[in-house]
Amino acid sequence: MRFLKEFFPHILFVIYLILFFYFAIEPYNLQVWIAENVTVLLVVIPLVLTYKRFRFSNTAYFLMSIWVYMHTIGGHYTFARVPFDFVNDFFGWERNNYDRVAHFTVGFYAYAIAELLDRKKLVNSKIILFLFPIFSIFTVASVYEIIEWIAVVFFNPEAGIDYVSAQGDIWDAQKDMLLDGLGAIFATILYFILRKKSLP
Repeated sequence: MRFLKEFFPHILFVIYLILFFYFAIEPYNLQVWIAENVTVLLVVIPLVLTYKRFRFSNTAYFLMSIWVYMHTIGGHYTFARVPFDFVNDFFGWERNNYDRVAHFTVGFYAYAIAELLDRKKLVNSKIILFLFPIFSIFTVASVYEIIEWIAVVFFNPEAGIDYVSAQGDIWDAQKDMLLDGLGAIFATILYFILRKKSLP
């Protein structure tokens, strides 16, 4: 149990590497796979490089890993084609909502943001500690949607449909941002429930 607790982030990282190499084999669309995995690496590499200087809690790493895993899988199939029928059928969804669920998990990074602010004592207000992670995720979500739009329009409109994964929904970007934010609210509330220390 102690071993698991101490090396839990390493186990999560090994799982990521296994997923990365497995789903690198014959992806549905190579350009989409590259674009999606670059996004993941922009998150994973900084976490690895800063691990010794600041180790997040195992809960934070677990929550962050969910999006990493889902995005890695989504990059292989493209999000609209991920085998997700068992979930879609259970909820009666006609659309493949794998990407919607993945967007909700983006919000889980609010937990790590709150933890960083709290442990480093970067804020002295519980209100700011609660709101800043949520606002951060909403900001990242909106910037990502803008970058996604620019990339599709200017670089490869044909591959863009698979990359954006709107599946014909004209409100796809807005719904994605909403789910990012709802995930952030969930994660921040979870942090406040689990945190041991209280700010003055």
